[in-house]
Amino acid sequence: MALSRQSLRNLFGVTLTLALLLAVFAAIAVALYLSKKLVSPLLALAAGTQAVSVGDFRPLPEPPSNDEVGQLTRSFNDMTRQLEDARRMVETNRAQLERSNVYLESVLSNLSAGVLVFDQQFRLTTFNEGAQAILSVDLRAAPGRPLETIDGMIDFAGMIRQAFVQHAAVGSERTHWQEQFELKLPDLNEGKKFYTLTLLARGTQLLVDGRDTGYMVVFDDITEVMSANRSVAWGEVARRLAHEIKNPLTPIQLSAERLAMKLAHKLEPQDAQLLERATNTIVNQVSSLKHMVDDFKEYARKPAVLMVPVDFNALVDEVLGLYGWDPNDGMVRDEGYAWRLEVSLDSALPLVLGDPTQLRQVIHNLLANARDALAEVTQQGVIEVTTKLIHAGSRENTESPDKPALRFTVSDNGPGFGAQVLQRAFEPYITTKAQGTGLGLAIVRKIIDEHQGRIDLSNRREGGAKVSILLTQLA
Repeated sequence: MALSRQSLRNLFGVTLTLALLLAVFAAIAVALYLSKKLVSPLLALAAGTQAVSVGDFRPLPEPPSNDEVGQLTRSFNDMTRQLEDARRMVETNRAQLERSNVYLESVLSNLSAGVLVFDQQFRLTTFNEGAQAILSVDLRAAPGRPLETIDGMIDFAGMIRQAFVQHAAVGSERTHWQEQFELKLPDLNEGKKFYTLTLLARGTQLLVDGRDTGYMVVFDDITEVMSANRSVAWGEVARRLAHEIKNPLTPIQLSAERLAMKLAHKLEPQDAQLLERATNTIVNQVSSLKHMVDDFKEYARKPAVLMVPVDFNALVDEVLGLYGWDPNDGMVRDEGYAWRLEVSLDSALPLVLGDPTQLRQVIHNLLANARDALAEVTQQGVIEVTTKLIHAGSRENTESPDKPALRFTVSDNGPGFGAQVLQRAFEPYITTKAQGTGLGLAIVRKIIDEHQGRIDLSNRREGGAKVSILLTQLA
């Protein structure tokens, strides 16, 4: 043993070294296994948090153990489920909000009334198509800017601001105001000329939780309504005048004629001439009054319209023949002066449903007005008469865009309509003629309304007046 002691020592050293190495390796393997087993759920949680950060809320596999890692994983999955539910609710609310916004925009775009919404600094935030159509202005670049910065809107913006200021100063308990405005807007087709709109505007202050968030204005174009109301009022006046005036006219005329007949041979020649002049004056003025009363009766009448198929071109030819129109040269000789008719009738024109007598009166009145206007010019007078078929879908057909219509136009190179007359030309007793009663266009407007058509007046750029009629009831 003494001789082999060194060998045994070496053998034990090698053996113990190998045992130590094996123990270390085993400890490391056990440590790696245990660490992997402990860390893998944590790595899964870390990956889950990264997935949540990019919007992936799928649950993680839950370990079967009930230790702290298992509880943490289950809590993480509960959190992701709540986040998924919250996201789904947010998406649902967002979709509902978008549908609500689309519905609101659809409602606003289909409103005939104009809607303008302003913020607290009175900058425009929202508008609809109705506002652009009524004001004849493009507001697409206006949001975020005061309304005064839009061309032609300075007066309207000042009226709105003043209405809100006055409403706030009064301190009324009502949250809204309502006023009627007369607004002058530039006529885009007539250069520097203007036309007048009558607007009925309603304004309110927008409040959210008692806080002022802005202002809203809703307005309607009531120009046609006001004109219709005036027409109704004038119709009542016409009926009363026709009734009250016509009754004493015949006795006055008969009395004057009887005086002349009974006293003429009993007076001296000079007195007899005076009596004759006076009675003639009375008779002539009575005749004028009767003519005026007849015009008022014509305006106030409400006969039943007999709608039958009518060849409108034939009606135009018939009325033109009454004026002595020569189709060869277009010249008409009338009361010492000559003027020319330029006629263009659409041969493809279908029959129109209407009352022939009333439509004939419309054509006659328009031609008579154009002829009277030519008496005030020094150059060669020209009247243009046209008929045209307006096809469905055409921009010219604003009354019934889904079906064709007939356009009848009478224009002249006279002085045109005055600015004041143009705004109220369809009202009775609005005329520029010394001998006119101002009922011609009013009667024409009434007949066209009964035929469910539209009449427009304008001044031509080259000078003169233009009357355009659109009839939509075709046979």
